[in-house]
Amino acid sequence: MFHLPAYIPLFEWAAQSGGQYDPSPLSFARFPSLFGFFKWADATWICNYIKGTTWIFPLVETIHILSIVVLLGSVLLVDFRLIGVGLRAWTAKEMTRQLRPYIKCGLIVVLVTGFLLFIAEPRKLYDNAAFGPKMLLLLLSIVYQYTVFRAVAGTDRESAPFLTRVGALGSLALWFGVGIAGRAIGFV
Repeated sequence: MFHLPAYIPLFEWAAQSGGQYDPSPLSFARFPSLFGFFKWADATWICNYIKGTTWIFPLVETIHILSIVVLLGSVLLVDFRLIGVGLRAWTAKEMTRQLRPYIKCGLIVVLVTGFLLFIAEPRKLYDNAAFGPKMLLLLLSIVYQYTVFRAVAGTDRESAPFLTRVGALGSLALWFGVGIAGRAIGFV
């Protein structure tokens, strides 16, 4: 038998807020001036087209995830080589040269499909607590990839110096942060 008074503390937050909407601290809803952009994106023809079909969103999401696998798999191989794990026959510089097309192509496809996923449900993402951190981490990861990581991965040494290993760990942390935040979008 359920007793209602035992569940009342669970909803105490609603009474304390006075019915006022309080956006998630990490969402774009903390910046009301951005709502116009999200509203505009929700009214575009491409948003309505994606919403009006049953197969486009899952197809784009599948391509997005597969391109993430290509991108992160390539970055992971170089990072592991820099840390000293695996593929010792190649230097990090050789490996980076071989994997650069996969990294670039994976990143381009991730950005294009990510834009399509955003444009399909912008109002949902406006108040999503994981979307803001994902965008921030994605921006930081891209900047890191083409600045620090490029310098770090250019080493021809058999054993990477300490700062190079730290740089590889930074790359791993940023890209995995993007993946974790992206995965969290569906749950928060």
